[in-house]
Amino acid sequence: MENSIETIWTKGFLKEEVLAAPRINNLYQKKSKLLIEELKKTYRTDNRGIIPLAILAVIGFSVAGHVIVGLYVMALMMGMFFLNKNKLVSLEEISIESTTYDYLLKYREMLFHLKTFYTRLLGFGLPVAGLFGYFLFFRNSAILKDLLQLEEIYIIGILLGISLVLSALGILAYRISLQLMYGKFLLKLEDMIADMNELRK
Repeated sequence: MENSIETIWTKGFLKEEVLAAPRINNLYQKKSKLLIEELKKTYRTDNRGIIPLAILAVIGFSVAGHVIVGLYVMALMMGMFFLNKNKLVSLEEISIESTTYDYLLKYREMLFHLKTFYTRLLGFGLPVAGLFGYFLFFRNSAILKDLLQLEEIYIIGILLGISLVLSALGILAYRISLQLMYGKFLLKLEDMIADMNELRK
């Protein structure tokens, strides 16, 4: 069985310098690079879409008479743009140093870390940013004055309730957009890794 197809393919994936299966290695390497390039291209396009939305936000709030709120929302969105751009750099730094299999595993691990990072960011950061945004929006209104006249326990309860709603909505919106924008790429990535796992057995 030493020269069986399965053994040859496995050796090819484990040590790509072995020329017993160059076509298989080249095929998976090309498919891997193509998949990752498509994923990064979608990531870049998705991130660039934040800029026009930020401009529309500041214009919309300004027209409604809330210039400071518009600038605040724009600052948050542009902060997210540069954060995403920075995260893309970490994806760009991953290269095929050993095998295509290891390359895909590194990408899957990095994408998992990004998913965890953004989930926590939206889960904890959005309520804080949202509450401050509400304060800017209602700072001169009767609503804020009425709120501040309540007992502390009620104020804390209202703020906590708003925070939980913002956190849940932020995480839900992120998970839905993640599935819509990157679901097919993640599925292909898992399929390729599963195929290679079968060949390694």
